[in-house]
Amino acid sequence: MKIACVIHSLSGGGAERVMASLASRLALREHAVTLITLDDGSSDRHDLGSDVGRITLNVMGASESLWDKLSRFRARYTALRNAIVDTRADVVLSFCDRTNIETLIAAKRTGIPVVVSERSDPRWQTLGSFWEWMRRRTYRRAARVIALTETTAEFLRPLNPRTVVIPSAIECPPIRSDRVAAQLEKMIIGVGRLEPEKGFDRLIEAFAIATTQHPDWRLKILGDGSQRETLIGQAKSLNIAHRVEMPGWVRPIWEPLSRATIFALASRYEGFPSALMEAMASGVPSVSVDCPSGPREIIRDGDNGRLCGNDVSSLADAISELISQDEKREHMGIQGTEIVQRYSWDKMVCSYETVLQDVVSNR
Repeated sequence: MKIACVIHSLSGGGAERVMASLASRLALREHAVTLITLDDGSSDRHDLGSDVGRITLNVMGASESLWDKLSRFRARYTALRNAIVDTRADVVLSFCDRTNIETLIAAKRTGIPVVVSERSDPRWQTLGSFWEWMRRRTYRRAARVIALTETTAEFLRPLNPRTVVIPSAIECPPIRSDRVAAQLEKMIIGVGRLEPEKGFDRLIEAFAIATTQHPDWRLKILGDGSQRETLIGQAKSLNIAHRVEMPGWVRPIWEPLSRATIFALASRYEGFPSALMEAMASGVPSVSVDCPSGPREIIRDGDNGRLCGNDVSSLADAISELISQDEKREHMGIQGTEIVQRYSWDKMVCSYETVLQDVVSNR
């Protein structure tokens, strides 16, 4: 197949990482793959395989007025449509809500079918009234809609009955956790964009509560985002700033994970949390709030991880439990490594390949 993949950028985050790896792996299966990004490519943080073509449109940027917004949208629409046509694609695969909408609009009169993949939970990640209205109007034209979980699929099927579920995949880590070193570190780690939906404010508060009697424990948060200064200020106000590290965006993630004693996810909502799966694959005992959506599909509470209530108090209790129970923590770390088999890249690529081939064969 000739496949045109579309995403806003490769500047970081789980969706961008998955798109880069998926495009590269599809190319290894002898498909002609071209990746189109709306940005200029200067902020790329994920590598593409050498067989993947690349088109950067440089049509992103803030708009100051309604007229400017309309002009920019028209420019994006035209540039994206021309790029799709230039690839002579049999099918287009688009990632992420607003980019999906714009791709469906751009491809409308090309005759090329579009498959869109939601990378978060649209029940919680609202786009605003205009874009939600646009999603309802455009998604019905998609050849397929791909959701990460069945609960997300249930929300999307009224928009498009051709909705299927394909969970994310996890790499086999090159480094497994050194559990002896991790015990000495006494470090809890969180990973993700420093944005409100990732709940790092909740993690910092839960950490402060859980470690009141364990002042030798530290918290490391890996990631960048708009909430950095707010989170630093919160740690200071709780008198734990000397025990909280925020070194920024780190890739590859395997080395810092290998030194973590516990991984914690405090998101208010998720799509299918890659950071949680990476930690489990590395053998790091993991605790997650039961937020929508993803953690409940990944964690079997008390076996391969700890799933707690979606609030600060429950998270603090779960962290405290893992801090004080070495044997339970180690059992969860060992059991968590099976995530690599359950959500393998081979399974995910095969699922995407099947959907794309079905769409092409039924054009």
